[in-house]
Amino acid sequence: MILTTHQQEYSISTVIRRTVRTTLVAATCSTVLAAGLAACGTVQQLSAAQKVSDAFGKLGDSKSFSAKLSVDATAAQIEAFGAATGEKIGADSAAALSTVSLAVSLSADKPLKDLQSPKGADGKPADPDALLADQALSFSYALTGKGGKSLLELRQVGGKTFAQADLAGFATLVGEDPSEVREMTADLPASVRGALAGKWVSLDAGTLQDFGRSLRGGRGEVGGKAGATPSAPPTLAPGTQENLLKSLKDVFSRDVSFEDKGKQDGKDRVTVSVPSRRLAEDLLKAFQPLAEEIPNLGKLPTTVPSDLPDRKLAMDVLLDHGALSAVTFDLAQLDEKIAPGTSLPIKIAFGKDAPAVQAPAGATEITKADLDSLFGEISGAGRGGLGGGLGGPAEPLTDAQVKELTQGGGLTEQQVRTYSKLGLSFEDIKELAVARA
Repeated sequence: MILTTHQQEYSISTVIRRTVRTTLVAATCSTVLAAGLAACGTVQQLSAAQKVSDAFGKLGDSKSFSAKLSVDATAAQIEAFGAATGEKIGADSAAALSTVSLAVSLSADKPLKDLQSPKGADGKPADPDALLADQALSFSYALTGKGGKSLLELRQVGGKTFAQADLAGFATLVGEDPSEVREMTADLPASVRGALAGKWVSLDAGTLQDFGRSLRGGRGEVGGKAGATPSAPPTLAPGTQENLLKSLKDVFSRDVSFEDKGKQDGKDRVTVSVPSRRLAEDLLKAFQPLAEEIPNLGKLPTTVPSDLPDRKLAMDVLLDHGALSAVTFDLAQLDEKIAPGTSLPIKIAFGKDAPAVQAPAGATEITKADLDSLFGEISGAGRGGLGGGLGGPAEPLTDAQVKELTQGGGLTEQQVRTYSKLGLSFEDIKELAVARA
């Protein structure tokens, strides 16, 4: 969403998306690197690496876990970062971005490391997403703004989904007129309209399944074939898994360094450093010989992207009495044009033994009729509400376009046609297909 009062300003939502994506990649990389070093024995010789490995290894010991992503910078730093990268970030946008955070929480009735994806009749792992439907696991995602004000929250407790959003509050945050939001949602079902005004609603998994079947004409199709059942996800052969693990161990032991930087605010600080381009090239070499044997990796690039910085990247890991406290990463490292002295640190703060995720009180239940009405409004089949505001349904897709959109494996034909009914254009769906491939 671009600020209408500052047409030349950088989109705050773009900044947020890039920040979230980069931070999650950074956190994932640090976890994998620490685990890889621990497995190959190198950490036994490096006390700093041992600390990091042990801290990540302990995350699953408790019955709950939390992580909070935020920009660890002032509004002035954010503005300066925008100027250094050639993207104007206005004062209002910078102030808003400096207050936004995304928190994730998990809780279960057993240690998180003991949770396992359900297995199929053949004994092989079933769809990993089935783990999220396990009633033993509860989780929440919460996007908050200034003063901790809730902008969006999703929870799943006991197999039931709960949601609330302050759409007008989010519009205010990014400089839009909240009255326009209220006009745009005026024709939505009352329960959905309430959810977008900050009231809790609930959705049963069975209701969502019934709605999905109705979109497919009641035929129970999966992947476009009537009567089909989801297949178990492909798994690695033992030999392939061993070869891949050995290759990754070799890469990690060569390319990753750990340095103990002493104390920071009473916590142990360890800096994890990697030569970005060399690590990417070494990982690509490790995966390429096995690409055909690893699900969804048959189309690996042959070279590393030319715009990947050829420099050493570092992230700080903070440990509190041996437990993982936070990971920080400076986004300025990713742009070689930025002069020293300009930074935009992002932070993920971790917590163990957090309060269990609870179902909110007084939630209004979303019915299948509500979903049918919502779908009709979005697709333009209703009374000219959201569908009219978005310009109505998209141009019908040709068979050739549908074929092109499903070739990469990111979307099924049914998903493509559903997105088209929702008003997405061929180019919009193409972007989704590429992102999910």
